[in-house]
Amino acid sequence: MKAFWKTYLALVVVCALGAYAYFVDSKKPSAEEAKNKKEKVFTVDKEKVKEIAVTKSEGEPVRVVKDGSAWKLAAPNEAPADSAQVDSMISTLTTTEVVRVVAEKPESLATFGLDKPRMTVAVVADGAEPMQLQIGAKTPDEQNLYAKSAATARVFTIPSTVEESFDKKPFDLRDRKVLHVNRADIKTLDIEGPEGKYSLAAKDKDTWVITSPVKSLAGRWSVDGLLGNLESLQMDEIAAEDAKDLKPYGLDKPARTVVLGLQDGAARRLEIGTPIDASKQKFYAREASRNMVVQIPQALPSDLAKGLGELRAKRLLDIAAYEVSGIELVVDGQKRMFARSSNKDAEGVDNYKWKKTAPEVKDLETNTVQDALFQIGAVEVAQFVDKPSAPASYGFDTPALKVTLSQEGKPPAWIELARKDGAVYARRDGDEAVLKLDAKGGDLIEAFKKL
Repeated sequence: MKAFWKTYLALVVVCALGAYAYFVDSKKPSAEEAKNKKEKVFTVDKEKVKEIAVTKSEGEPVRVVKDGSAWKLAAPNEAPADSAQVDSMISTLTTTEVVRVVAEKPESLATFGLDKPRMTVAVVADGAEPMQLQIGAKTPDEQNLYAKSAATARVFTIPSTVEESFDKKPFDLRDRKVLHVNRADIKTLDIEGPEGKYSLAAKDKDTWVITSPVKSLAGRWSVDGLLGNLESLQMDEIAAEDAKDLKPYGLDKPARTVVLGLQDGAARRLEIGTPIDASKQKFYAREASRNMVVQIPQALPSDLAKGLGELRAKRLLDIAAYEVSGIELVVDGQKRMFARSSNKDAEGVDNYKWKKTAPEVKDLETNTVQDALFQIGAVEVAQFVDKPSAPASYGFDTPALKVTLSQEGKPPAWIELARKDGAVYARRDGDEAVLKLDAKGGDLIEAFKKL
């Protein structure tokens, strides 16, 4: 019995030691893993980096520093920095790995082009000693670069793409945005140029209206495109950091101006001057609160040259048929009412139906109603009459049709259509102009009369 227990205890001890060895060894990297694990050039938390300086054997040195949550260019001159460009540099800092160690104690740094480095990258981070990477010549195959840390004698190689990340001119690191606005914050636009002067205002997040010289609906997508161009407008070059005389740039009397009224009550004024040459590919411009003159691409000036007509709502009414929940029709003086009912199936699909509710109640063919609604969006304005004559001149003394649409999450919108001398005219909610419609206007009248 004693022999049995001795054997049993010995077996337990062996098993325990084996299990311990297994779990300890399983936590250790394999020889292959240890071989493949590469050393980082910089061991630094990207969130703690607060300064990067790059000195080159040729070209101006540059230095960027953290300023609150933003970055600014501190040398060779002070200016706001492009955060995306700086973030790219930081990503390179924190991800670059040593490809191969070529010499622990090199006899001569000149062999590797490190006696006079072609580039030195210095990094300052909170809670860490200042770091410096010196970059020398390319390796014979030109795939890598010789480099070393200023703190050690060891020479190693790094990917050649690292140089591209840091080889920046001061202008490359500047914030190139001209207006520094978010399109969601723009609430009014006042535009003036050779084509005239006009103003727009945001009615809601999806709707803009022209407020001057005529009250009229603006096209959603055309205005959205203009807002996008203003938000993303960037300078291609700096013509003058602090221009004392604006006349050489045509900015003493700007050819075009755009004043942006912002949600917080502030404003930005963009002034566009003369093209820089006969090709008109670039124009001089400035944001009026500063005397810095820049060159901008021709895209925005070209859009503005199209004038107010480009921004008008050319569709009769911009609606989404699936958002319409109710319809009120007045056809030849008689009112008809329609309502949409919603009925979701087990899979959550909305199988809605349309019903006529007045003057009598009856079910309708849903596709017939939807087709009529879709036709509203298909009709376009052929001509805007901004100073209309008396309503009878366009047939509005006896309109053929008036449609009022109730929409989910939006105020009702209406259109009124009339015929006169073979043409179809319309009036619409929020528009002082009379609209002469294209050939589809007559089809729209007939589609709604069938309901």
